[in-house]
Amino acid sequence: MRITLLCRDTGGYLGKLSAHLEATDEVTFIDVLADLQLPAFLRGKLRAVVKRHLSARRALKLLKAAAPHERLLIVNPGQLDKRLVDAALAQAQVKVAYLCDGIDRLNMPVHALQPFDRVYTFDAYDAQQYGLRKLHNFIYEDRRGWPTSDTYSAFIVMAGKDRLPQLEGIAQALDAAGHGHFKFLVQGKPREGLHPNIEFFKARLSLDDVSQWLRESTVLVDIVRPGHTGLSFRFFEALLYGKKIITNNLSVRNYDFYNPANILVLNAEAVNIPLEFLETAYVPVAAHIVERYSMHAWASEVFAPWGTADAGTR
Repeated sequence: MRITLLCRDTGGYLGKLSAHLEATDEVTFIDVLADLQLPAFLRGKLRAVVKRHLSARRALKLLKAAAPHERLLIVNPGQLDKRLVDAALAQAQVKVAYLCDGIDRLNMPVHALQPFDRVYTFDAYDAQQYGLRKLHNFIYEDRRGWPTSDTYSAFIVMAGKDRLPQLEGIAQALDAAGHGHFKFLVQGKPREGLHPNIEFFKARLSLDDVSQWLRESTVLVDIVRPGHTGLSFRFFEALLYGKKIITNNLSVRNYDFYNPANILVLNAEAVNIPLEFLETAYVPVAAHIVERYSMHAWASEVFAPWGTADAGTR
């Protein structure tokens, strides 16, 4: 099968998916965030404008070279230049969109999804509200049995400031429980008055670095964005590495891998982290359940033969 994958690969997860697909299919992977060599004298807004222009031009060339696209997958099309999306759709035989962000956060009206043959979303509410197909994120590694440790009591990496109050509450609760050796990373400008273990950074982190910290932590922390019900990649990393999770995402209780021994769902009004949760062993999840969230299972659904669409969905 000839597959074209068009995206902004912010976390590096889609590059992993592309590599997985390449084992059996001919894949053209177009990441508009891929590094460009720009002159050093370009600074600030001018640099951003030039980079955006050159990225779009390069992506258009790659789309043209790969056309026609037997199977086209666009991830979060609302985050991409409309020229790219339109050009890709015009050259594709079968068109699929996957939304791993909420409809309200995507700069794209729902009717703009009409040209796609199938539209998947990780968010259960959006799936029901807009007649889309519900599909979770995936485990982005084929390999199993990674070495792990308990160097850090807990770990999170996130962007923005809107979830900092929840993060501070978790930091204080871990400290109070005697598990204060955690690593919390936030992309954004530093904020004063927060726990000293909350570190701020600017440049995007590599997936390899993040994965290393994940494997070295006893518990992973996930704070859902306001308005989301879908699960972030943290849950699938936890399945891969055998790690517990502290989260405020209530919807995780609807998944077959949910076990309160492994996943602590926080009370919205007060952060309470029992010592028992922190100090008891992870309960392994059955292999056949973990496999349901693999890249192979995910790709088998997204690129399944046409003619099997459910009524009422695209």
